[in-house]
Amino acid sequence: MTTPRKIGLALGGGAARGWAHIGVLQALAELGVPVHAVAGTSMGALVGGFFAASRLSALTALALQLDWKQALYFFVEPSWLRAGLVDGKKIVAFVRKHVEITAIEALALPFSAVATDLLTGREVVLADGDLIEAIRASIAIPGMFTPVPRAEALLADGGLVNPLPISVVRAMGVDAVIAVDLNLHPLAGERGKAGPQAVAEPEPMRWKPYGHWAPPTLVQKVNAQVARLDQKRRTAMRQWTDFRRQPTIFDIIGHSVRIMEAQITEMRLKLEPPEILIRPDLSRIGFMEFHRAAAAMEAGYQATMAQRDALLKLV
Repeated sequence: MTTPRKIGLALGGGAARGWAHIGVLQALAELGVPVHAVAGTSMGALVGGFFAASRLSALTALALQLDWKQALYFFVEPSWLRAGLVDGKKIVAFVRKHVEITAIEALALPFSAVATDLLTGREVVLADGDLIEAIRASIAIPGMFTPVPRAEALLADGGLVNPLPISVVRAMGVDAVIAVDLNLHPLAGERGKAGPQAVAEPEPMRWKPYGHWAPPTLVQKVNAQVARLDQKRRTAMRQWTDFRRQPTIFDIIGHSVRIMEAQITEMRLKLEPPEILIRPDLSRIGFMEFHRAAAAMEAGYQATMAQRDALLKLV
């Protein structure tokens, strides 16, 4: 009898595109492809952490209920800090509310989050200690989120050094790596629907918290109608967040980081290719479009199912 192969999952960063990871996990579950270890960078760390804690359904529920106004709640805080625009307290509070196990070493699934030490430029792999702190450090995009002090280090977004942590998950003792890269089109959004007013493109609203399909709910239908009626009556805040009119500071920071990450990813893929590389088409989802989770999940799901035969060979 042969020993089953241990499969590791490397989840890359990509801001709002990170919701695609949920669709990938959905597809892997349907195909019966087990995951024995997961490493994540930035949004990959957030989704991967919830997955390792067996709490992905809570994150999925949040993602699907977000409209653009609710998404702003997590990124608009009372005070502006010198080290970043957002302190991240609201995101941390959400994670602590929904994740009962906060010690990484106590999780059911081996997990690592990747961060960058801004003082030395080195990669920092967070494989033990506080899960929430690890996620918070990994998502700390410079200029947007304040960095996280830890011992003698100052931790920020792991995408600065390792946007797609193939090397990290391989070092966790797996036999094969499935990597999910979200930055194939780093400048996406410019040629697609990029602002909260973009309602013409129908969203695949068939998602329900992890593992079940469902038709659009009444609330989703009402929200869609309200968005259409309100399209010509944007407030100053909606105009501020409209990428097609004027890029926001979040867009500028985000696109700058993602261009860099795309270049680093391409170089690292040549040195450390995974057994399976999944690259969802997220070219129509902007950096801050967290309210478009269903579309991102669908893209991740479809990209994974497109590699069904290769994935089944790993099992």
